[in-house]
Amino acid sequence: MRTTTRSDARWFYVGVVSFVILFTLAAFGPSLIDPSNRAVPLPLTAWVQTHTALSTAWLLLFLAQTTLVATGRTRIHRRIGIAGGAIAAALVVTGPAMMIEEARRGFDLSGDLVPRGSSQTAAAALIVVNAFVLFGLLVAGAFWYRRRPDVHKRLMMLAILGPLIGAPLAHFVGHWPVPGFVLPVATIAFLAIQPLHDRIVAGRVHPVSLWGGLLVFAWFSVFFVAVAPTEGWNRFAEWLVR
Repeated sequence: MRTTTRSDARWFYVGVVSFVILFTLAAFGPSLIDPSNRAVPLPLTAWVQTHTALSTAWLLLFLAQTTLVATGRTRIHRRIGIAGGAIAAALVVTGPAMMIEEARRGFDLSGDLVPRGSSQTAAAALIVVNAFVLFGLLVAGAFWYRRRPDVHKRLMMLAILGPLIGAPLAHFVGHWPVPGFVLPVATIAFLAIQPLHDRIVAGRVHPVSLWGGLLVFAWFSVFFVAVAPTEGWNRFAEWLVR
């Protein structure tokens, strides 16, 4: 087995978040470059602009934080962490607010997921709200374990590779006609990145990487299979968009 230094392992997180940033640009880029297929008119609403700015700030801050740890500047990393908590909390609030606003219009904002001229039900449009709840729980757990670096960094990475990657992944896949199983398979692939890294670097999978990844996948599976199709969810979503 290849010997990997501790420094190499730290740069793994920098590489992953860099990939996520590039992947997000690839997913949302087409609708930004050519807005003609957008299902809602420009300019973007205040909620959308705020959410976009916060999402960008979160990803860039995450990149900065992982780079600081990789270069041994952990003291600065801890100080900046307060800003990360504030941005994450704001994302949890503005994300659902933005989705509710767009659900009231009945459209997918970018036009990637729903063809121009068609509409979504409130229940379908608000499915992604559950991702913001999970994102908040994972980041809260990471802050709780901030004095346990092995747990902290894995929970933060799960917040990126689980709920936060969901929207870019859906929009990326939305550019091409693909079978329905592609999304869950791609989700599993993203969640498998961290356990595979643990196995290669340390020779064993950290419990947070394994069980955390399984719980994230279970969260989405239960929601999409057992909650989203129900009349109760439909009524709740309709109530939210009133």
